[in-house]
Amino acid sequence: MAGEETRHDLWLKRINTWIAIVGGSVASIAGAYNFLPSIFPPAQGDIAAVVREQGGAPVPRALVELLTSQNVLVGTSETDRDGRYIKKALEPGSYILKVRRGGFEPQVATVNVASKKTTDLELVLRFRSRAQAPTNPLAASTSQTQANAIRSALEETGAAWIKNLGKPGR
Repeated sequence: MAGEETRHDLWLKRINTWIAIVGGSVASIAGAYNFLPSIFPPAQGDIAAVVREQGGAPVPRALVELLTSQNVLVGTSETDRDGRYIKKALEPGSYILKVRRGGFEPQVATVNVASKKTTDLELVLRFRSRAQAPTNPLAASTSQTQANAIRSALEETGAAWIKNLGKPGR
């Protein structure tokens, strides 16, 4: 009976075969996870920022530059009319956010993006000089309205002058 396999030996072989198959499968999956990060990318995060002036009013069309912690440019964008900037699907890590807008001092902030999280940020831009800063939001909108009215009047006057240019008797 030394050359014959018993029923018990056959079951042990089958069990060992299944253990080898399952173990090999687990090892293959673990190897793929460790060595092929493009197949299993790390979970990404987002940045949501609001850019405001000192009085609290949003700053539209501010230029926003997003850089890695090694100063490599990731992208540029402008804030929307409500001063909002959103960047989605960023690898977790540290980033630099640079914000500029005419009439304001540039602002730089460091942002840490976490996996599967949105990092909220509020940036306040200061006017370049105190003389330029409006005392209240109503004054800012009034001065902007006055500037628009003057610009429109000049454009209309210039258009009328150009129309009349070359006409006799003028």
